[in-house]
Amino acid sequence: MRLAAFSMVVALLVAACGAAGGAPTPSPTPAAAGGYAGWPPGTTYELIPIPVSTELVVGSNRVMVNLIDSENEPLASADLPVELNFYDLAADPAQSKVSVPGTFMETIPGRPGLYRAQVDFDRAGDWGLEVVTSEPGGTSRTGRMVFPVRQTGSTPPLGADAPSTDTPTATTPAEIAQISTDDNPDPDFYKESEPDALAAHQPFVIVFATPAFCRSATCGPTLDTVKSVAADYKDRLTFIHVEPYELKTTDGQLQPVLSDQNLPIPIDAVNVWGLPTEPYVFVVDRNGKISAKFEGIAAADELRAAFDAVAN
Repeated sequence: MRLAAFSMVVALLVAACGAAGGAPTPSPTPAAAGGYAGWPPGTTYELIPIPVSTELVVGSNRVMVNLIDSENEPLASADLPVELNFYDLAADPAQSKVSVPGTFMETIPGRPGLYRAQVDFDRAGDWGLEVVTSEPGGTSRTGRMVFPVRQTGSTPPLGADAPSTDTPTATTPAEIAQISTDDNPDPDFYKESEPDALAAHQPFVIVFATPAFCRSATCGPTLDTVKSVAADYKDRLTFIHVEPYELKTTDGQLQPVLSDQNLPIPIDAVNVWGLPTEPYVFVVDRNGKISAKFEGIAAADELRAAFDAVAN
């Protein structure tokens, strides 16, 4: 069951982060299908905001949003400021509960960007996302979307104990090539296992990413960003890269082990950490508590802030 769910959600994330026209419209929850005044379905807006984050739960969330117009053309841009308004629809569909500016974030060269924000949801149920643009001449456009917030997610929540899972280590280039599909690996990311970092009470960063076989195409860029930022923290943090799929060497090249359904098989650590997508980055403090987590692409500034919080 975990394999099917992991593969399905990753496929949705690919579409949501992909080219124009590829973004799926999330299905409304049962309550939303009954209707909230002024909210889809049955209400048309100029824009369509699409929450890309696959796991939105009660508590603090890093929300990523794709934005398209009625022609399925992507709109997210550093030159297009937006306000993200979140409504607890069951409580009051007319008054926003949280309003924050969206921070533009690049994804992959040649592909649309996203907006991100840190948002606290205080209860589970149907929520509404309203995006309001600020455009030249003082004009604006609006889009709305209904989405579910769940009580809990599959990954460990912030503040929870990091699960201890075996992760492979290597010291030589030849050994690293047997456990990593990164074409320019940082040897420091393979020196120490996660259980060893936990036992030593070291703050660490664990990156689940597969540059060669990533279904969302963001594993390589995310891992590269982590490596770039890590250069300033190696004296204070341990960094661990883990390939999320079972791999084998075939004709001198790493290849994924496939299931009977011809899908890559997640390793045990993926199941233990409850990963719904790849890539995923977790930051763990010296007490073994999860301090931050990033689904999908991560930007250098937010990684630095998360690393500072545990390094200091």
